Amino acid sequence: MERVDFMTSQSIDNSGEVIVIGGGPGGYVAAIRAAQLGAKVTLIEKDNLGGVCLNRGCIPTKAMLSSADVYDTILRRSSEYGVSVKGEVTLDYAKVIERRQKVVNQLVSGVGFLMKKNKVNVIKGAGRLVSPTSVEVTSADGSKQTVTGKNIIIATGSEPVVVPIPGLEGTNVWDSDGALAATEPPKSILIIGGGAIGLEWGYMFRKFGSEVTIVELMPHVLPLNDSEIGAQLEKDFKKAGIQVLTNHKVTKVEHKNGQEVITVEAADGSSTQQITADKILVAVGRRPVMAGLGVEELGIATERGRIKTDEHMRTSVPSIFAIGDVVGGMLLAHKASEEGVIAAENIMGMQTKMHYNAVPACVYTTPEVATIGISEDTAKERGMNYKTGKFSFRVNGKALAIGEAEGFVKFVVDAKYGEILGCHMIGPHVTDMIHEIAIGMDAEATIETIARAVHAHPTLSEVTKEAALDVDKEAIHGV
Repeated sequence: MERVDFMTSQSIDNSGEVIVIGGGPGGYVAAIRAAQLGAKVTLIEKDNLGGVCLNRGCIPTKAMLSSADVYDTILRRSSEYGVSVKGEVTLDYAKVIERRQKVVNQLVSGVGFLMKKNKVNVIKGAGRLVSPTSVEVTSADGSKQTVTGKNIIIATGSEPVVVPIPGLEGTNVWDSDGALAATEPPKSILIIGGGAIGLEWGYMFRKFGSEVTIVELMPHVLPLNDSEIGAQLEKDFKKAGIQVLTNHKVTKVEHKNGQEVITVEAADGSSTQQITADKILVAVGRRPVMAGLGVEELGIATERGRIKTDEHMRTSVPSIFAIGDVVGGMLLAHKASEEGVIAAENIMGMQTKMHYNAVPACVYTTPEVATIGISEDTAKERGMNYKTGKFSFRVNGKALAIGEAEGFVKFVVDAKYGEILGCHMIGPHVTDMIHEIAIGMDAEATIETIARAVHAHPTLSEVTKEAALDVDKEAIHGV
């Protein structure tokens, strides 16, 4: 593409083609699917391909979590496995970051390869809607060009929420991007928010040797999950030396002698305490990115800061679709990817719909957490006629063999028909195990299907079978 002089404008005619704004796991997948179906696709991305997930979220943090697990196992648990480590065990954080970046670079490069393979035209710059069929792209040097097409897919993602707490500012206050940019683990850190992001960073920094405090306003961590899951993880975190303060909130931060003095108050106002930490990580959630996008100017319907779509991912402007974090709901990369497929298929003449009842959500601490469907708390609140089945990893041969026997699998099932309403797992490698349930729920299988399926021995998945059997109190190895 020819270089455009500063503040000049040019138009690229893509009539009848698809424009995607955002190259994250929603946008780039939508681009590939549209190209597979015969469209000529232009993808607009202002940063690196892969979005937050590949560059600053899912992938780099999982690489670091792996390093934390290796370090912790060698330092604290090697003798348990009959392995004697001679000499001092040290952490080379620079190597941790180097390995992390190598993984990220490989995956980002892979996305670039997929764009070329599928003949997707990638333009680097910030996109702004100027009509229902055109997008103005501003490059880093300020030059502009206009891309036109029959349909547009918005996939601009999300950004960290800013919390209005007095004194919550300065170089010692991080969001997830700030934590990722750190060149060494903090000696001490207070994390505001007990959701997936806060818990993963808290677990990681603790394994790297930091003193960690987590403050969560709700009665348990992972407040959107089944309460039994949150209670179990909180117990495991406390056992690992992490201070967890649920039903608490941060009300004020003061900077003193190079550290942060944080005022923490009970949610009911009954008590107040001050905690000193070197760093603060704000992990209370993310919000859709729509600033400067032109959504309001085009009259695209929004609700509570998100773009509204129908089940085909179409917005109130018929030629424009929206996917991923910008439409709200569960802010998950795999949800965004599936929405991208749905949007692309509908643009290309197919009639497919997005379903949200069987989308798994995962947390990559140790133990891991994986959930799908509704919790028992929700079933109870709705007055549903349900049953539960639950089985522990503590009596599972594979879990004992690998030395990770904490946790359980729990089912929530319709009492009359045996429909799987939800499944909640906490334990080793459950983020890989949950997909058996995703397939089952998507296929409208009953709990008997899971209970009667032959599961290999010895495997962690035997716990899933036993939990399914326990719904009717038929678990073979129940104690």
